[in-house]
Amino acid sequence: MLKLFKKQKEEVSFIFGCPRGGTTWLWSLLESHQDIVPFTNGIEKDAEGYYATSESGIYIKQPKKAKKTIVSFCKNNKGKIIIEKTPLHTLKYNLIKKDFPNSKDIVILRNPVAIVNSMYTSNMVAFENYDIDKSIEEVKKYFSVLSGVINAKTAHVISYENLLKDTKTEFTKVLNYLNVSAENIDAIISDNKNKTKVSVSGAYRKGQSDSFKNDLSKEEILLITEGLKVEIALFNQHL
Repeated sequence: MLKLFKKQKEEVSFIFGCPRGGTTWLWSLLESHQDIVPFTNGIEKDAEGYYATSESGIYIKQPKKAKKTIVSFCKNNKGKIIIEKTPLHTLKYNLIKKDFPNSKDIVILRNPVAIVNSMYTSNMVAFENYDIDKSIEEVKKYFSVLSGVINAKTAHVISYENLLKDTKTEFTKVLNYLNVSAENIDAIISDNKNKTKVSVSGAYRKGQSDSFKNDLSKEEILLITEGLKVEIALFNQHL
């Protein structure tokens, strides 16, 4: 007699968002949970508990091997929620959902003006050639995809600003969505206060959510606001 086994669904969650949009901090909070393991494609913590990067980049570097590699990682970490965070993967959303139709995804939005400011003023090598115009175009590209992800209503949507303003309430909602305990949430938040688990310089700026008001001139803010009306409207819907 043949025994039929129910196919195991991978407990995986992808974090989608724009570069400089709060994805690293959210990832770091989740990484600190005892029931959550990050997929970094082989990058391990150092002796002090930091990662060289939080991004696996697997759908950029090895798209044909991505599904098999992540599934294998999930099997090796049974009973855990696997999280993956690579902002560029947002642009690969359709492929990822084809590979993992049952993934419980998270979208994190941030004020587009603040994102442009963070790109424009970042000291990270990845953004060294970014001026305001290039930063605006980058935000447009990502928000176009994020709009579709949100409209599909298959992801939990939060904003960086709300997460910063009331970390405990917003992060509790994320943990509830992932169906994991919030028992140690205070310790997790304390462990990630004004920092992340990534050792890359500039990965996390210790500013306020509206620091762009001091960093940018009124003319620059007006230019960005005019260029990102649609994106700002989308963000305001989830603030």
